[in-house]
Amino acid sequence: MGKKRIVITGASRGIGLEMARILISQGHTVFGAVRNPEGASDLHDAGPAGVLKLDIGDQESISNFCEELASETDSLDILVNNAGITSNDLGADRRQCNPWQIDPAIVLEETRINALGPMMITRGLVALLESGDNPVVLNTSSQLGSMVVGAMMPFDVAYNVSKAAVNMITVMSASTNKNIAFVALHPGWVKTDMGTDAAELEVPEAANAIVNSLMSLTIEDSGRFIRWDGTDHPW
Repeated sequence: MGKKRIVITGASRGIGLEMARILISQGHTVFGAVRNPEGASDLHDAGPAGVLKLDIGDQESISNFCEELASETDSLDILVNNAGITSNDLGADRRQCNPWQIDPAIVLEETRINALGPMMITRGLVALLESGDNPVVLNTSSQLGSMVVGAMMPFDVAYNVSKAAVNMITVMSASTNKNIAFVALHPGWVKTDMGTDAAELEVPEAANAIVNSLMSLTIEDSGRFIRWDGTDHPW
């Protein structure tokens, strides 16, 4: 397996940071995208090829990021759209996030950031990806974006809708671009700021499994929804 040129968004903490560490240790060229490059000391310590500024909720920031990356590399092999937010980040009360109580503005804003942000980043980097080797876009979704699981866990309509939208964007990207593999990922319930300490998986365990799955993906996998271990997740 050759060395890859990889972008990871949301690379300053949690799964994104741990994936960056692993991939850098394997000799890949990794660019970490974060909202605050100056404050991303753990990412800087990992030794990436670059730490670039990116706010996935801001189109101007996305455009600037894509331009900056294009000045750093002429091709890209892997894009990991990992950055995202929770309803808590938008000020919602987790006990009132069902369809009957949540502020509809939160549903729209969370979907704009979690789903349209990655879509626009991918759009801005598609030329670099098409110049890459066996290019892959891994969109971090969630089991909560699954109709099957969402029906059993109907607690946060904004988050679930945003991740269902990620899944739809992934399959439509796969069906309309046959040069790049587009895959949606359920990373597992992981002990991060988002997953909380109640989660089942430790960050290194999840990140190692995701990296192993990621590096085995090919164009034949385009349009899949997978778990962290590479198995298929129900839609």
